[in-house]
Order: sequence, then C-alpha cells, then structure tokens
Amino acid sequence: MYVDKSKVVDILESSTVYHDAPTTSGLVRVEKIDNLAGVDKSTGKIFDKKAFKDSLLKYYSSDKVKYSENIKNIDKTIESLLSSKSNSSKINSEIVPFYSDGQVIMQGWSKEAKLISSENRVTYKTSWITEDNYRSSVPITATYTKTSSVSKSIGFEGDAEIKAKFGFTASATVSQSTTISQGADVPAWTVWGTRPYIKYKLEKYSGEYYYTIFAGGSLNTYYYNKTGENYILITKSNEYWSRTNTSKSTTATTPTPPTGAPNV
Repeated sequence: MYVDKSKVVDILESSTVYHDAPTTSGLVRVEKIDNLAGVDKSTGKIFDKKAFKDSLLKYYSSDKVKYSENIKNIDKTIESLLSSKSNSSKINSEIVPFYSDGQVIMQGWSKEAKLISSENRVTYKTSWITEDNYRSSVPITATYTKTSSVSKSIGFEGDAEIKAKFGFTASATVSQSTTISQGADVPAWTVWGTRPYIKYKLEKYSGEYYYTIFAGGSLNTYYYNKTGENYILITKSNEYWSRTNTSKSTTATTPTPPTGAPNV
C-alpha cells in the first residue's frame, strides 16, 4: 500500500477585509454621488462598466482640482467595485452615517493633518513633604519616612489616523517620586521640603480624513475631523526648598513653601 507523505500546503487565494461601519463621532459632512448610470437601482450592481465610469467621471470633472486623485484612480476604483461581493448587495440609499455593509474603496486626508499648537507644561504637587526644625537650636533627624509622587501619561492620545501618519507611540504612565527618609538630618533653625514634578511638551494635531464607501449603487464619502495630542517627556525631577531662622527666634512662624508651579 502506498501512503503519500508529501507536505501539505495551505495558501491564500483571495481575501476580503471588512471595515467598521462609519460612525457619527467627528463626522463633519457626507457627500453622496447617486443617480450613477450603469447601476441596477434595485440591487446596487454595476451592469454597464463604461456607462458607470462615464457618469462617475462626469461628476468628478465638476471639480478637477478637488477630485484629482479620484480621476487618477478611477479605473482602479471601478475594478475594485466589480470584484467586491458587496457590489451586489442592496442597501438603503438614504444618507446615513452607517452601513450594515458596503465597500471602502478610498480613504485618505482631505485636509492634511498638521501640528496646530505646542505647549510646555508641568505636572506637580502643590503640597510638599517637609521637616520643620525652624524654632529649635538643636539638630534633629527625621523620625519616619515620607514620600510624595506624581504621574503623567506620556505618548499619543487621539485618533488612530493621526497616530499612524506621524508614527506616534501609545501613551504610558510616567511617575516621579521624592522621599525624606527616616534618619535624615535636619539642621537647627531650619525648615526644608521637597516635591516631585514632571515637565513635558504637549503637541496638538488636527486634520480631516475621508472614507468613500460604495453601497446601494451610490458612492458616499464621509469626512471626519481627526485630532490627537502627543505628550513628550522633557524631564522628571524633584524640587527642593528650605528656609533658615536667621533671627533664631523660638516663637517665629514657620514659613510655608509655595504652592505655584516649580521654579525650574
């Protein structure tokens, strides 16, 4: 008896990528191209390729600057539509910001995403951890450990299209801590403290992105406002503050550290 022991191979012949339906989030406007020739209105199927192309080209030619890329890629677009299973699906032709199915045939930036603002910012604690020996002529040591921390998300937050265009990384939490350890020396007539801070740059981006979907024999282009914020770490450190009781008065009022932004 012969047993075939040759290697079994599994390869990809074709594939269909299903996109999420357009949402209303960030939706700016919808442009609809209907009444296209060569399309069966009951099924949405293209039955006359030339008539369909001519009517679509006529529409695009109404603004050759705006639709320059559409005109350039019209043959590719039509071939993509003809090869799609969704070409024969009947969809409600109303202008709505969603479809149960339909083919995304084109997408890109209708208004290029760009940097719109940049800010240098700082996250900090308004309170300090302190050791108060302001009214004593005798040095002391800290009796227990004190710790203070701050944190900030650094990286990109916003729409995926902005993230992909500029190659930003996902946000992650960055922390900074400061500590007064038990046994730390505190000189006579002195009060001192410390607090943590994180300095970062905030860059804001914005652009307009579009998806063109073929469904129900119509081309529907959805325009979305895409935004994002990129947080860039500059430095993280601790601020220190101290005051000395130069009059050596045992009834003096202990100064309090500032609550405003770090002087760094």
